[in-house]
Amino acid sequence: MMKYFNAFASTTAKLTLALAISLGMASCSKDDDMKEDPKQSMTYNYAFSDAYSGSHANNFSAKMEVEEIDDNSSKITVTLMNTMDGEMYMVHAHDAADPANTPNGTPYNETPNSNVFVQMGTGNGGTITLSQTANMSYEDITANYEAFFVVHDPTQSISTTDISTYLVVGAFAR
Repeated sequence: MMKYFNAFASTTAKLTLALAISLGMASCSKDDDMKEDPKQSMTYNYAFSDAYSGSHANNFSAKMEVEEIDDNSSKITVTLMNTMDGEMYMVHAHDAADPANTPNGTPYNETPNSNVFVQMGTGNGGTITLSQTANMSYEDITANYEAFFVVHDPTQSISTTDISTYLVVGAFAR
């Protein structure tokens, strides 16, 4: 009987060792070598515009964060600080353009680029956050995209040509 037990124990030990080696090899897959690179992100701060003329409090400011999602898209999050309660803020990107080729001689296309960022948000007397996914890579948005970032005064009529109505205006993601 002992002879059969020793043979069984020896076979079991061999099977256990083979199984352990197989599992060990399977856990060292190419996935370990191809770990994802950490996603990139960058934050940009925008101050109240010196060109603004209106009744909005001048302690207003904006912050933009651009986060890489994948090779072809990015998440853009805009935070508006010191908003007016109940007022609707228009926030968007205007692609840069040759003033000789725009209807009113502006250095940007007067129609906002909804593929990058066009949002509206209602102020609450404090901070609000708006987000949108852009179908552009992180690199394109942060290094190549030429545009203006604009926050319009919610207490005035929207104008794409009168910079004195912009609470914030600056280079997009710069």
